[in-house]
Amino acid sequence: MKAIYELRPKPYTVLIHILVWVAFLLVPLLFIESAEGRERFMTMGWFMQLLMAAYFYYNYLFLIPRFLLRKRIAPYFFMLLFGLVAISALNILFALATANFIAHHHPFSFWRTAFFPFYPAVMAFALSSSVRITMEWFKNERQKKEMEAEKLASELAFLKSQVNPHFLFNILNNICSLARKKSDETENAIIKLSQIMRYMLQDSRDEKVSLEKEVEYLQSYIELQRLRLPDNMNIDFIIGGRPELLSIEPLLLIPFVENAFKHGISYQGGSDIRIRLNAADHLLTFTVENHIAPHQDNSVEQGSGIGLKNVKRRLELLYPGKHELKIHDNGEQYNINLEIRF
Repeated sequence: MKAIYELRPKPYTVLIHILVWVAFLLVPLLFIESAEGRERFMTMGWFMQLLMAAYFYYNYLFLIPRFLLRKRIAPYFFMLLFGLVAISALNILFALATANFIAHHHPFSFWRTAFFPFYPAVMAFALSSSVRITMEWFKNERQKKEMEAEKLASELAFLKSQVNPHFLFNILNNICSLARKKSDETENAIIKLSQIMRYMLQDSRDEKVSLEKEVEYLQSYIELQRLRLPDNMNIDFIIGGRPELLSIEPLLLIPFVENAFKHGISYQGGSDIRIRLNAADHLLTFTVENHIAPHQDNSVEQGSGIGLKNVKRRLELLYPGKHELKIHDNGEQYNINLEIRF
């Protein structure tokens, strides 16, 4: 975690504090009309301002971080009281040092001098506490957001890594099946697999890829699947719009296609898989329709492994409130309709 949340004073922050206190010291002079009043303020008032600034930073820089934020409440209030006594004592010493000047205006009073800093100190305490606690709240909120972002990135990386072995296992099984049949298509299948692996190992590392590349990847996967299927299986992949204008997270759509091949292929009769993708006006529409093969369980999703659960979670993380996924399963037909608004 970066240490960006530590309250280290930056040059512009120090300058702002200096300007605020200078203004706080000088502004009263604008409202004092008499020369005697200005002289009294410049002789005694500046010291009170200095005491307020000292109490402000005593609480702001020392007491709050060392005691209050660590929930050491009793020592915190004890040290507050100690600071209050200290500035009261300093005010008495200052009054005694300037006794000759003070005597011209009003007689010296020990108790009045001792208690005079209390009200300004309470103001300094309230101001420093509110500023520091507010800053801590914003700091914690930023820290929470960064931690959530780091957690999100880690979870997405983990989910993406799950796609690769899951997908590769199925492809290798397909090539194994061709090899057992001594099919002439085995070499072509290996070439297709190399193209797919290049995409998975290189392009899928990017945060986003062109939707056109993802479509090419799906086409390679479908062609690889065709090699092991009989001729009576109808597979349609229709592309509309302009996929090259949109970007998408890699390997996001493949689980839907893979699920259709896993549960929609029957060697006992004809099978239909219809895949449609349309990209237009910052909207991606992706539908996959397939018959459920007779040997499959009525609930396709229960047997879909990590594929569909994985992609659902990725969609929730990547497009919260910007996607809609509808899955319809009536035991004979399985339809998936996905919309993503970019």
